[in-house]
Amino acid sequence: MPDPIQAIKEWCKSKLTQDVVNAMDQGVMSAVPLYKEFAQEGLMEFVKPTEGAAALPNLTAAVKILAAYSGDFGNIVTLNCLGAMLLGLFGDEAQKKISEEMLRGEKLFCFSLTEPEAGSDIQNLKTSAIRQGDQWFINGRKLFATGAADADYILLAVRSNPDLAINRGMSLFLVPRETPGLTISPMNKIASNGFPSCEILLDNAPVKNDALVGGQDAGWGVIAFTGAMERLLVAAGCVGLCSRVVHYVYEYAQQRMISGKPLYEIQWVNHCLSDLAVRIQAADLMVKDAVEKVSSGANPAIEICGAKAFASELQQGVIMSAMKIMGGRAYLKDHPVERWMREGLLSLYAGGTNELQKNLIARKLPGLMAQQDY
Repeated sequence: MPDPIQAIKEWCKSKLTQDVVNAMDQGVMSAVPLYKEFAQEGLMEFVKPTEGAAALPNLTAAVKILAAYSGDFGNIVTLNCLGAMLLGLFGDEAQKKISEEMLRGEKLFCFSLTEPEAGSDIQNLKTSAIRQGDQWFINGRKLFATGAADADYILLAVRSNPDLAINRGMSLFLVPRETPGLTISPMNKIASNGFPSCEILLDNAPVKNDALVGGQDAGWGVIAFTGAMERLLVAAGCVGLCSRVVHYVYEYAQQRMISGKPLYEIQWVNHCLSDLAVRIQAADLMVKDAVEKVSSGANPAIEICGAKAFASELQQGVIMSAMKIMGGRAYLKDHPVERWMREGLLSLYAGGTNELQKNLIARKLPGLMAQQDY
């Protein structure tokens, strides 16, 4: 049986050419047809996100490859894997069938949490759902809902009981994109416009009670799980992109001649690349450690948040070092390093800002310190 990770890599090499990736980045080409082709060829089946934590070793390995080739394509595969995982773990039987359709490329998923006043600060969630009989009516405004314009279903986080704290009064609804009262507008980003992020306006959008995922007022636990998985996948993507950037710059430095010798022979250059390679290895080990602990049933918040913060900050340094070594070439529009610079910024926000990661680590730090006896 062929190695599935190698199959994904070969597919990316064949399909995600520089022209295709640039066209998606600029919004000239949609990532959706490619995703459907990828899924229909069975490459999503290898990831098996519906298996939950057991899928993480394969999923993170795949995300590393995808992020190395295209932000758009990495985003669409990661989001639909995450959606299939959520519906497989928390959905009812009908919703589990939708997760299987997503893996075959027949349905597309979007997750929408962020609002104008609620991102990392989920306490300020304003979008509301009011029940009338067997229906709920949703009102509010969502931002940065990646994939909403193409999704068949949007998983909306709403306040379903305003009298309770957010961790006891929030629900998740799986809402069909064609629902009346739902208006979707793509937002123009600096990168990855082939799979656009969107604003969603909800004006008395009617949703049936069976659209609830995880139960009424029980969305907090699902959100917590989603946040942890997203951070881990962001970290894995950063490792993948960092590895691709350093490999690209290394090959350039071997070929570029200065004063009759390769650029790589200049000590600052080879020391810089050596340092980055070691740091990438450290980030990769952090991701693998977190994956191993989640797969064994633990809840390694410090490890997950630490991996996300470390890998995303490292990514900025890797790309800026690439800009310096490549010189003016990297400053040209449509150059790979220029695109990677724009794509890489997203990791600072995706899964929560790094300041939020440090807040979450700080909350867990007393417990960690108590375990250490010196």
